[in-house]
Amino acid sequence: MCADGTDPSHTYIRSQCSIGVHTVSVRREIDAPREVVWGVLDDFGGVAKYNPNVTTSSIVAGPESGPGATRECVLRDGGRIEEEITEYVPDTGYTVNFTDVGKFPLRENVVDIHVESVDGTRTAVTMTSHFRPKFGPLGWLLAKTMMESKFRDTFDEVLEGLDSYVHTLETPAQSG
Repeated sequence: MCADGTDPSHTYIRSQCSIGVHTVSVRREIDAPREVVWGVLDDFGGVAKYNPNVTTSSIVAGPESGPGATRECVLRDGGRIEEEITEYVPDTGYTVNFTDVGKFPLRENVVDIHVESVDGTRTAVTMTSHFRPKFGPLGWLLAKTMMESKFRDTFDEVLEGLDSYVHTLETPAQSG
């Protein structure tokens, strides 16, 4: 942890807001090859394996992964959300539209997940949310004062969980 409170293994990309849409992005480098990290992320119904905020997750419609794959996530607090992959580039990333935001004060939320190889053994994962809050001007104020930081914290937790989970997997090179 740096003196300013940031983690040097993360890149915090500045929050942006345009015409009511807020954008928050977090990048983390993981000590694992891109193929291993992508394999975990591409198991769309398996997000509960690494997201500490999700107790269960499953595919409820469409294919297991790729465009149209839809999952339901039951959250740690008992709430639930539903997400659908709307754009998909194999081995690179996907875009998830929250088709049911549950109790969250959001009109819409779209999250982009992007994976890129840093070198043969490290992978950068970037999560970016584009969200529009409910409640008009009050929602905008809530987004600026609380929701943007909550999204950043949540992305940090998810990427930390992903990093930890990836290291519990046995890769072919380790099974020797």
